[in-house]
Amino acid sequence: LEMDGGNRLFGVGRIRMLRVKPSETGCKVKKEWKTNFPKCYGPFLEEAIDKKSYGPPDKRTGDPVFNYMSTPGDYVGGKLGSYPPGGFMEVFTTNYNNTLTTINLLKDGGWLGPGTRAVVLDFSIYNFNVMYQAVCRMTFEVDASGRWVSTFDIEVLMPRHLNPIASRSTGDWGALLGEIILVLFVLFYLLEEASEFIGFRKRWPYIKWDYFFDPWNTLDWLNLLLMVATLGLRMDTWGKASGLAVYVGDPSKQSLATFMDVGPVAANIKTVHNLIAFNTVLTWFKAVKYIAVLPYITTFMETVSRSKRQLFSFLAVFFALLFGFVLAYWVAFGEQLAAFRTLWSSFVFLSSSLLGNSDMSLVYNHAPLLGSLLIYLFVIAMFFVSVNLFYAIMISALGDLRQEEGNNAKKWEQQVAKANDFWKAVSQSFRLEQRFRTMVPGLYSRMKARKRRMEEKEQERDEECLKRERFRKVAERVDLGAGNPSLGRRRRISNATVNEQDIESESDTGSDVDLGPLRNKAQLRKGGEFRDFLNDGEAEAAENESDSQMLGGDDEDDGERDEKGIQLVIEATRHVVDGLVDRAYGARGVLVGEMSQSRDVLQKVGLVLEVLQTRTKDLELCQRQLLKHF
Repeated sequence: LEMDGGNRLFGVGRIRMLRVKPSETGCKVKKEWKTNFPKCYGPFLEEAIDKKSYGPPDKRTGDPVFNYMSTPGDYVGGKLGSYPPGGFMEVFTTNYNNTLTTINLLKDGGWLGPGTRAVVLDFSIYNFNVMYQAVCRMTFEVDASGRWVSTFDIEVLMPRHLNPIASRSTGDWGALLGEIILVLFVLFYLLEEASEFIGFRKRWPYIKWDYFFDPWNTLDWLNLLLMVATLGLRMDTWGKASGLAVYVGDPSKQSLATFMDVGPVAANIKTVHNLIAFNTVLTWFKAVKYIAVLPYITTFMETVSRSKRQLFSFLAVFFALLFGFVLAYWVAFGEQLAAFRTLWSSFVFLSSSLLGNSDMSLVYNHAPLLGSLLIYLFVIAMFFVSVNLFYAIMISALGDLRQEEGNNAKKWEQQVAKANDFWKAVSQSFRLEQRFRTMVPGLYSRMKARKRRMEEKEQERDEECLKRERFRKVAERVDLGAGNPSLGRRRRISNATVNEQDIESESDTGSDVDLGPLRNKAQLRKGGEFRDFLNDGEAEAAENESDSQMLGGDDEDDGERDEKGIQLVIEATRHVVDGLVDRAYGARGVLVGEMSQSRDVLQKVGLVLEVLQTRTKDLELCQRQLLKHF
């Protein structure tokens, strides 16, 4: 039958109907109403299916024209129930007149009635341009109150879904080869995983139960079992499709016997797609285990592992609160609003509201007081408490882990070093550099020159950083002035060699007390002030003696001092006192400067706090508007 575009009705269409017996599905009419309403029809139950023939009599036999037929097949799932195969069936053929006569008979003969609970229309559409077949099913359900619910399911079947080498194209052969490799892969890993938890003790097998306590092992088995189930469904689909054949004979001989039921095959393909979709998520999540060599991935996995106990507790609290609200909304609005008719629909509605995909105005418009109260409680419990509790658990676990693993950067450097060593080993084994140099010498020379320039720039940068560091130290000393901690001491220079560390050293071991004109103990001795008139040998001997005998040494006192020695002591004392005064003033200046900087910092912190206070008020206003919206 020609349709729009390149689509054609494939075979014949079938319509079937299921009805229930009166007063046998839990309904009962009161005595005072039985006169006007002798019968009632309750909800659909499989044991209450009415299989009795009815309708106008057949002109040839005199029997009712609508007869119940039992056919093999699968159950059909709907929104109100699940319906078995069979029923009161009719077909729509490519013969327009016969189909029109059938439709008029169904309308005039009372095919639908108060006991009708499900009408299922099955047909297939085939496109010869792309060789795709669309299996369509329209389901109309009727509940006991008379409400009609319709659903439309469509599943597109490719030739390889029905036969692995149907079109004999390269894509079909490639898909078949991939499935064969997948089967071998699954068999290999099933045996490998089994060998990990099955052991032998004195030739008797036993199970290693510790194997199942590892979540990764459980994930591996779930992944493999889903693959096995998928392969089993694929083979079952090929078996079911092998017995299907569309009728291409005389249109006048089309009937229910020529109907090709592709529903079970389409149901298998849909299940296969669902399993593959779920298994894809598991497979890519399992890939995290193989990239755990990266330090940040390791941090993520360790964070989840450490917080698993808190997460289980959080899930218990979360679902307890959610189930409590599901019950509350179901009890409060289940009889008035279709969105809360059942527990499952209430759960779907509230779960969608967590993603912002539910219209809470339905609840508020129906019951402003109770609805507002439940909406407020739901937002506070689920958003402000539960979600923030989850954030706190993850942040706390990540903070503890980062505090313990402060060497994450070092781990990354180790990984980079290992990668470089691996690349060097590969390069040396395959002589990659030599081959690259032979094949593209110009590019090789440019790359080597660029590498040398980069190394020279790195060296210049290091030298510049070292120079800036030296200037910074000098600038710090100049800026401190009299408040410099090294004030009051002078460097001790060795007689042998002088290096940079000795010159820049300002520690106690590398410097002496600055006493002004008094440099050593020898100046206090008689004749000490005439050292400038001694020859070089005597001066050097005196200098060595003075270095070993400084003020406060352990050697014995040499006796009384002359007036020049006493004057040196007085001048040295005055120099020390002046230095202490200057240092006190310098320290005061440094303290005032630091306090001024601290004041500026505190003022800026105050400005930041004012901005945060303003942002907090804005956030509070937004939350109030959000609560009003809900």
